[in-house]
Amino acid sequence: MSPKRRANLFANRLQHVVEELRLAGWTVTIEDRTLPSGLVADFVARRGDEMLIGEIASRDTVEHDALQQLARLAEGIPNARLQVYWLGDLAESPPLPDNVEQFAVEAVRIYPHSARGSFLLAWAALEAAITHFSLESILQESRAGFLPWQALGQLCSLGHVDEADFSRLTHLRRVRHEIAHQGSPIEPSNEDVSFLVDIAKRMASGQYFSVDDMVSWFLDAYEDPANQLPYDGAEGGYQYQGDGPYDADEVLREEFPHASEHSIREAARILNGISVDWIQKPNRR
Repeated sequence: MSPKRRANLFANRLQHVVEELRLAGWTVTIEDRTLPSGLVADFVARRGDEMLIGEIASRDTVEHDALQQLARLAEGIPNARLQVYWLGDLAESPPLPDNVEQFAVEAVRIYPHSARGSFLLAWAALEAAITHFSLESILQESRAGFLPWQALGQLCSLGHVDEADFSRLTHLRRVRHEIAHQGSPIEPSNEDVSFLVDIAKRMASGQYFSVDDMVSWFLDAYEDPANQLPYDGAEGGYQYQGDGPYDADEVLREEFPHASEHSIREAARILNGISVDWIQKPNRR
């Protein structure tokens, strides 16, 4: 692994760990992380009277002496402990869609027996699908170390994931954290599992399309008839010659049959605010 790639992986792993700890109620300090003995940790976290000394390390380059010094230091501080977060090797290829499908099917199957187990399996399917979706379509930077949630945030900021989906996934991420890391007895709903499974399947199969993606595609292929056709009020308006008018909602449903109902409606609403009738652009006929 190149030094640049390792540095990117370290930075992204650190960001992910800090986010997870803050979700769990820890106050995390990255800037002021010098310990009483003069040793410097990657971060220091506190929750109540607890103290966590955090290190991000790679098993093939780890400095064992430094970790042992930090461990001895933690033993001498009341309610303190050393926690090492290991860097995993990056996969050379994205997860296979078939693997996502298998996890999704299992998640649905076991829901009647274990809602929490079903939810965690569905989340695993989602993370694999996000990685596949980002690597295959948009974010080549993901190969430099983006973790799934970070990639999802980037995709949302670029308009390739809907804000509504991202908002709900943010809530479900907190649920997942409470179950996986805090042993919460919370029971995820079947609707929540179905939502995760649906997005995972669509991302893994290349059938997830955001509102922005659909609007962009439509405006590249269609335009207001005023740009091409003569208008005759006495003859009923624009003089179509076998092409149009097209309805945005109908076109989107035909072109994006797997997009969510909410996304199609929102994309059509935006387009109808521009024009209620459309005609194909000359280069698309």
